[in-house]
Amino acid sequence: MNYQETLDYIHGTYKFGKKIGLTNIKDLLKRLGNPEKQLKIIHIAGTNGKGSVSSFIHGGLMAAGYRVGLFTSPFLETFRERMQINGVKISEDHLVESAARIKEKIEDMVNEGKNHPSEFEVVTAIALDYFHRQSVDYLVLEVGLGGRFDATNAVEEPILSIITNIGYDHTEYLGDTLDKIAYEKAGIIKEEIPVIVYPQEKEALETIHKIAESKNAPLIPVDFSSLVYEKDSLQEQIFSVSVGKSHFPELKIRLLGSYQIYNCVTALTALEHLKTRGEISYSLAAVKEGLYSTRWPGRFEILKENPITVIDGAHNPQAAMALTKTLRHHLPETPITFVVGMLLDKDIQSFLEEIAPLGARFVLTKPFGPRAAEPEYLQEKLLPYGKTIYLEPRVTKAIDKAFTVTSPKEAIVLVGSLYMIGEARTYIRQMS
Repeated sequence: MNYQETLDYIHGTYKFGKKIGLTNIKDLLKRLGNPEKQLKIIHIAGTNGKGSVSSFIHGGLMAAGYRVGLFTSPFLETFRERMQINGVKISEDHLVESAARIKEKIEDMVNEGKNHPSEFEVVTAIALDYFHRQSVDYLVLEVGLGGRFDATNAVEEPILSIITNIGYDHTEYLGDTLDKIAYEKAGIIKEEIPVIVYPQEKEALETIHKIAESKNAPLIPVDFSSLVYEKDSLQEQIFSVSVGKSHFPELKIRLLGSYQIYNCVTALTALEHLKTRGEISYSLAAVKEGLYSTRWPGRFEILKENPITVIDGAHNPQAAMALTKTLRHHLPETPITFVVGMLLDKDIQSFLEEIAPLGARFVLTKPFGPRAAEPEYLQEKLLPYGKTIYLEPRVTKAIDKAFTVTSPKEAIVLVGSLYMIGEARTYIRQMS
């Protein structure tokens, strides 16, 4: 297979659907020689923030001199973003090589009458095979969906587990209450493996505590009590914090929004724990450099000025709340044109309730894929707010419309499905 044929093969496996349980992925990994058992893995689950926390840890370890793999999902502009080593995306050749190995093992499975692995199981196997063959020192492994039955949970002995903020998302798969969702997320907790836990709602935290206790897994809470905000701008945030016995003065990060400071402290808690255990070592200067160099595209990312143009992959009510807080802080008097594209399986009503008060006008569009909500459906939900609304089903046309109706002193904010955000990012970056 060439590169395009490889992508077609990977994406074509979606037709095999989602399989409950870890039997398929464990069988596949065994046939590959269990690459996951040769890796030092930091496993991260959560509803919001897991991508940013993963990226901060990746940046911190990389600056400390380690060779670090990073597996995330989904991608914004190119599939190769999902697998990186020290900030460099997997090459087309390496992706082709790993995919060919996995395809051969899957053909053996099917010939033996076994189930064909799902798309995410295929991608996870490719990633673990690639990182093992590249001899990374550490792998930061982000869960795809949930935790308990996620393909990444075939990893049986991570060196550390992390659970970020838990909220309502993917309720059709994970449950409709926080304790049910937390039960699925906490499925990554392993026997006697420490778990870093972001502050949670009471019912979620109780569930996590019970599971950690049942598995004798030390629970390490993230503590924000020493956090001191210094200052911020549309370029960076500066803060100080103490984590364990270490103090980190005047840390700078380029990811915007107060929630990114919390994500950064969560990552620091993980790094400090590993340092205290003697697993890693680093200097204060290295940590500062790593955190400041961390980028996470598509999360309150400013792409243009005049008008200020922001893309943000917020697509659930909690993320919408974080976004509106950041917008009120940085753009308190600025009229905003929202470009919105959502998937039908999201809590669209609650999401729009959060952002509607801030919008001067809305351009409604449609992301790629069969689960995309029609612009007319979004319009129906927005009508009670009395906003100016434009319908442009094509994402690029919606962006053009937003720039037409927004003055240079105003702002454009693109939100919703990451499928839309990725397409928008590519298009806007190519604009003159």
